[in-house]
Amino acid sequence: MRKMRNLHLWIGLISSIFLLVEAVTGLLLSEPWLIGQTERGEMHRAMQEGGTFRAGQASDGGAAAAPVAPRAEGGGTSLGMFIRQLHEGRIGSLDIRWAVDLAAVAMIILTATGIYLSIRTLAAGRRRKQKRTPAAPETV
Repeated sequence: MRKMRNLHLWIGLISSIFLLVEAVTGLLLSEPWLIGQTERGEMHRAMQEGGTFRAGQASDGGAAAAPVAPRAEGGGTSLGMFIRQLHEGRIGSLDIRWAVDLAAVAMIILTATGIYLSIRTLAAGRRRKQKRTPAAPETV
């Protein structure tokens, strides 16, 4: 049982770091004002307008080599479209970005406190192990 608990602890600790990065970057992409931008980036605008966006394209209209195809609005299954709408923060015409942002903030808090508690658990286990191990006698 102890091995299973340690496995759970380490897998949870390692994967929570990636989850934390995903939640923070997702929130920053969703709410660009958090990093000092006034609106979403050029690529997002180009995709919303149905145009093409070239990787490395500058705001002054500079060209680059790799075009990215616009997103097809009519294609896909209804489940796929529903998932895309949820990811963009809407259900049909209802704007739920606030709920997505709230979920991201909750994930950040839960993940950060989980990492903190995991580190404390590991430190307590290390201290407990050191107390059980008697100090080696010194030889002079």
